[in-house]
Amino acid sequence: MSKENMNLNDYDKLNEEFDESFDFDKLEEKLQSQLEEEFSNLELLKEEKEKIGNPDTLGKVILDEVWKQFGNQIGLDITNETLIQEYDRKHPETYDEVGKKVMQDDRYKEINKEMKQKQQEGNLRDEYTGKDIKPGDKPNLDHTVSRKEIFENQRRKQANIATEDLANKKENLNATNESLNKSKGKKSVQEMVDTRPKREEQLRKQNERANKKIDESNMSETEKRLAKEKNNKRLQDKLDADDELMKKKDAQARKAINKDITKGVVKETGKKAGKDALKAMAVSALFSLLKEVMNGFVRFLKSQAKSFESFLEEMKKAIKSFFEKLTSVLHTGTSSAVGTIVSEIFGPIVSTFKKLASLIKQGVSSVMEAVRYLNDKENRNKPFSIKVAQVGKIVTTGLVAGGTIFLGEVFEKYLLSVPGMQIELPLLGTLANIIGMFLASLVSGLVGAIIINLIDKFIAKKQRGEALVATIEKSNQIISNQHKVQIVNEALLERDKEDAQENISNRHHEAASIMKDAYENIMEDFVDDFSDDMNSSVVDEKDIATNEEIDKASDDLDDLLAYFD
Repeated sequence: MSKENMNLNDYDKLNEEFDESFDFDKLEEKLQSQLEEEFSNLELLKEEKEKIGNPDTLGKVILDEVWKQFGNQIGLDITNETLIQEYDRKHPETYDEVGKKVMQDDRYKEINKEMKQKQQEGNLRDEYTGKDIKPGDKPNLDHTVSRKEIFENQRRKQANIATEDLANKKENLNATNESLNKSKGKKSVQEMVDTRPKREEQLRKQNERANKKIDESNMSETEKRLAKEKNNKRLQDKLDADDELMKKKDAQARKAINKDITKGVVKETGKKAGKDALKAMAVSALFSLLKEVMNGFVRFLKSQAKSFESFLEEMKKAIKSFFEKLTSVLHTGTSSAVGTIVSEIFGPIVSTFKKLASLIKQGVSSVMEAVRYLNDKENRNKPFSIKVAQVGKIVTTGLVAGGTIFLGEVFEKYLLSVPGMQIELPLLGTLANIIGMFLASLVSGLVGAIIINLIDKFIAKKQRGEALVATIEKSNQIISNQHKVQIVNEALLERDKEDAQENISNRHHEAASIMKDAYENIMEDFVDDFSDDMNSSVVDEKDIATNEEIDKASDDLDDLLAYFD
């Protein structure tokens, strides 16, 4: 019943269109074109349905993933080192070595010379107490932010700046008395301020013990007095520290140091992200091209007619296919660049674990791939369950790759104990690293293939159902379009019949008009002739019979004309 209603609705709708004087021929042509397109789409749906869940198709997907992940692992491995790890590798120096280098730096010597010159002139000010330093006192040039703190600063390593370049900045070198400088030592200003009450109490007790020893000594009273005055002055120099002055100088020094570090980190991170992206893209492109060439070679071997020309043709196809897939190479580069930036943001944490940078990059790559999939216009209308499953595949691939990273390290450590495995390969690392990575990719790939296969089966089941529904809908659309075509054909036939009847009717009216005019002319001539001879002729029985026949013919003609009217 619903189908009949649908057909009636189609018929009424088309009739409304006809009432608006639509071009029937164009409408029929359009419907026929739609019908052909629907048939074509139906065939494509049937072919797609056959492909869904096909073992060959699944095998191809898994093989593609294996290629992709193996190339990806090599790309991650050659970009794994963080800026901090790179700096430590290039500068294997201890704090003692760096500390001496800072004190021997020309900038330190020059500012220290200027400080002593000011002292001799009597205009040297203690930057930590606000008091003048007298010519007879011992001033020190203090690193407000200590050498040790700068040496251990991980961001400095990311910025690729030497310790002496930051420690000996003008803002970080401040004159103070010797006692306060030694008391400060490697501590930061904030530590000095925070621990001041407890520290001052300890300083006073130490001074009391020192003076007590002097009193108990064999020195003369004068020597005792001078020694205790010296101790008391050293204590007072320490106690004279002005917290606000020290914090102000510390803030100025840190601002100057952090400015250089920030600029350096941004610059070095940007350079590394670009280099890592190019390396990852190069490896990805190389593996993609190699895969296409090998596939082309396999097709060549399978072909019946083998010739050099057919080989070249397959290679051309492989190269063409490679260039068509360059977008994925660009995606790899983008993911690598973003992953590098993210890993460098967490640089100090990442650098404590050898492979953590690779894991972060792989995670970033998986997230970006999932986002790209969800943002793709072709995927927006897919069922939520299939979207979740596809994203699950992407996440699974990322987790498998993460497992490969750590498993590869395990294999590498074992293989390094084998003679000959320590050989270094340019850009790629040791032979043990490459073989370990291959074995790890193989093991993880098998596990990943099983999981991906299960997810693919779920997706295939959903897609089969969708394909079946789509096929039914497409068939219904075809039936609907066929019915529309039938209605249009019927309408065209009705139109042609009406046109034919109208033409016949017009011709009949035209003939009736001609016959009527002819009859009137004949009757007029007859009456005229009869009137002329009326007085001279005698009507006989023959004339009467003739007139009756004429009257009858006239009546018949009138009936005929009345019929056409």
